[in-house]
Amino acid sequence: MSARPATIFLIALAGLQVAAGQSSVPQSKERSHVERFSTPEVRAEKAEADANARLIANPNDDTALDARAVARIRLGRNKEAYEDLRRAVALKPDYSDYQANLGYVLWKLGRPEEAVGAERTALKLDAKNTTAHYQLGRFLLRLGEAKDLNEAIAELKRALELDPRQYEVRFELIAAYRELGNLAEAAAQLDVLQDARPTDPRVFYVTGLLDADRNDLNSAVKNFNEAINRDPTMYAAWQDLGLAYEKLNRWDDAARTFAELVQRQPNSIEAAYFHALSLFNSGRTTEAEAEVRRALRMDAGAVEAHTLMGIILASRGNANSEAADAFSQAIALNPNSFDAQFYLGRVQYALKDYAGSQKSLRAALKLNPRHSEARFFLGTVLELSGESNAALAEYQELLKTDPNSVMGQLGLGALLVKQGKIDEAQVALNRAVSLDPKEFEAHWALGRALALKEQYAAAAESFKKAVAIAPGRSDAHYQLGLALRRLGRTEDANREFAIVEKLNTEFRKGTSP
Repeated sequence: MSARPATIFLIALAGLQVAAGQSSVPQSKERSHVERFSTPEVRAEKAEADANARLIANPNDDTALDARAVARIRLGRNKEAYEDLRRAVALKPDYSDYQANLGYVLWKLGRPEEAVGAERTALKLDAKNTTAHYQLGRFLLRLGEAKDLNEAIAELKRALELDPRQYEVRFELIAAYRELGNLAEAAAQLDVLQDARPTDPRVFYVTGLLDADRNDLNSAVKNFNEAINRDPTMYAAWQDLGLAYEKLNRWDDAARTFAELVQRQPNSIEAAYFHALSLFNSGRTTEAEAEVRRALRMDAGAVEAHTLMGIILASRGNANSEAADAFSQAIALNPNSFDAQFYLGRVQYALKDYAGSQKSLRAALKLNPRHSEARFFLGTVLELSGESNAALAEYQELLKTDPNSVMGQLGLGALLVKQGKIDEAQVALNRAVSLDPKEFEAHWALGRALALKEQYAAAAESFKKAVAIAPGRSDAHYQLGLALRRLGRTEDANREFAIVEKLNTEFRKGTSP
């Protein structure tokens, strides 16, 4: 087993869930004024000092070792806590609470398999150990193995049966049910939390997560914002708010949200990446490039950041070689990155490296065989490489997978025009136009097919639609001019040719919009 990144909603332990109240550690009946208003760190330091004093008197005092371990965990000194608990377990191997506490510190030390084993041992010693049930459920959930999810839920439910007041367990159950896609059970646990803890920021956050699961993104945004208003340090809520804005294509809002998050978490690679992504999609390319470069300085092994860097560089139009290097770096780090393979193939196409483009696009399609755009580009590259039959096979495969693919119909139709199969081409291109009336290339290719059949009136109408969609395309104005001239509409044709001359002049001077 190996621990995975925190991709699900995780509730951090407020403190070690120990059964210390059941041990023989002396407890004062009433804490002093100083104790009641001390910080948790000060209280942990005092607990450690008290335990030290007891261990001087009796080095084999297992309860003192356990108490000192708990104090040291709270002070972040987990290695020392581990040594204390190891000794306590050796002194009293049949005591369930020590095993449960040992499991917790093993988890903190990054030893998940041993942590799970310790919790299982604790439960063999005492099947009613609430802490062990809870922590075993948490650990199994975080390990992320699908086969362990049902066991994790069973352990968490057992912890609730033993103590229904453990509301932290309900947060964990919601996370587990979300992983299984069981939103009804997750909502049932949330109902209890909403009644019991109506002002808890985490309740609003979890409500937002379930809203997002149901694709009710506007409600999710509302609840994430409420969670943040109640607890501005809830960084997960900031991130999920930004992601909700991105899914709503509210890129400016996403950029503002992630800008706030990177202020609060300047060393977070995820925050930097999502900030750069939202800046790029907001049209702020220069800022996006600076931010993704900052992300890569933090973690040169971040595959997604290298891929985004490549996309940003490719968008310039004059940095395709540098973009290809960025995508190649991403692939070197993770050959199974679909995005890196796909966008590298597109950049290689722009660089006229058709052999390299074919290789990259085939690698992308191996990772995602149903990706329409990747298959369309592969067909296009094969055409340009003179492999018409192979290109035709790709377009046909695309249409077999998705008969309503505009790209598939367009690619097939345009290739059939080149092969002189005009009637078949016209069927495919008419289908493309009907599927997406705003697709420039479909109108342009249909116009070409109609012109070759000498149906100049219909061709002119197709070219008019093309130039209405992309008025800056001189080739469409030129084809429209030719069709109009064939119809004897010389004045209208000359007007189109004048536009072509104007656009070409602007392009040569670098003044075109």
